[in-house]
Amino acid sequence: MSNSLQINTSTIVPVPTIRTIRPITDDERARMSEKYGKPVEDFADKRTTIQFNDKSSKTTDLSLDQVREQGVALVDIGGQRFVPAANIKSAEDFTADDAAKLKDSGRVTLTQEFKSRVITTGGSLLSTVAKEQIIDASTRALLSAGQGSRRPVAAATVTMAVATATPVAAAGKPAPKTPANG
Repeated sequence: MSNSLQINTSTIVPVPTIRTIRPITDDERARMSEKYGKPVEDFADKRTTIQFNDKSSKTTDLSLDQVREQGVALVDIGGQRFVPAANIKSAEDFTADDAAKLKDSGRVTLTQEFKSRVITTGGSLLSTVAKEQIIDASTRALLSAGQGSRRPVAAATVTMAVATATPVAAAGKPAPKTPANG
């Protein structure tokens, strides 16, 4: 599992700063064309948009498969939005009461039926996928990428091996025997 993502020849971003990654649609390319006054063909190589924790975004020429090839495990949270598995902390139910509170606040118009709230390093995201599916997908992605429970065990094993090694004196000779090293 990679802790960084190279998004073009000169830019590398830390994975923990990524909120979501989503494919760019043809409609979005057309809007970019209008916004920047360039032909749509100039945006044909733009494949994904990365939204960062500060809610800024960057378009890239990377496909989702190319992101995965760089060692970033992704979890589909619905609505063509993907979150790095390592950034998912937890998931909880999104209830009708939660939806009513958001609607009443006037800040949000819910156009989809959300099933869960995904808590990430970049904050909360609403998802159309059930919380169990999010956590299962995240766990599978981390384990298949060499993360999860295997990594801490290996680190603990290395730490124990170093801690139990026979001490060596400064001159390269074994240290004198003491009750601690037998």
